[in-house]
Amino acid sequence: MNKIILLLSLMLSYGIFSDEPLNRGTTDGAFTTLMLASPDIDKYIDTLKSNTSAFATTGASDAGVCVTRSGNEYAGQMMVWSAFSSVEAALAGSLKYDPQKAPASFAELREPKYGVTWKAAKPWRLDPGYERVQRVNLPADKLQDFVSAMSDLEKAIIEAGHSEFFNGVFIPIGGGTHEAQTLMVRSVTPDASSFGKLFDEYFDGEASWTNEWLALQAVGGTIISDSFEECEQTYFTN
Repeated sequence: MNKIILLLSLMLSYGIFSDEPLNRGTTDGAFTTLMLASPDIDKYIDTLKSNTSAFATTGASDAGVCVTRSGNEYAGQMMVWSAFSSVEAALAGSLKYDPQKAPASFAELREPKYGVTWKAAKPWRLDPGYERVQRVNLPADKLQDFVSAMSDLEKAIIEAGHSEFFNGVFIPIGGGTHEAQTLMVRSVTPDASSFGKLFDEYFDGEASWTNEWLALQAVGGTIISDSFEECEQTYFTN
């Protein structure tokens, strides 16, 4: 119970910023994700783009997909994400569409695994790209230090000339055993080449952000999984 109270208090504290974050992000709103497997990813994405009724039904403001390109746990691994104005809207919206009762045009193209709602613990910008995704097991009393270190690393990488880089830390809500006691960390660049340059800088000893990276490692925590996803937005309301 104490861990739950601490997580909630930290979520609230990180929802208030007096200055605009360097990554132009916000902690407002919430996301839902539907993890699934698809035998034909391209066809499924095309179907989502041509039939947006599910997103409209749930009240999502934006939606899209992320396809796992490295670190797959199963064939056809991907997810569908939806953005909402609040956790309330996300939870209520999830009850308006049952993925197990999808029309045949959808059902034959994917196997739902599980769904989860996410709340950002640090500012996040809705700008899908090539994303390194890690699940991290972290003691609840280290969350504030972890988010601060992630923000410092983000700032250092941007100031090193990678202006489109940003990262996020997300707290899972209702993710079952799949997401229990973990955080989702997403680090984003526009494409795979841009991310590769970051690795090359570090391994070549030319990363001016090395100290910030080491400071993040010093906070602690255990990486549970590590993958790369290629993400795009497929549904817009604005």
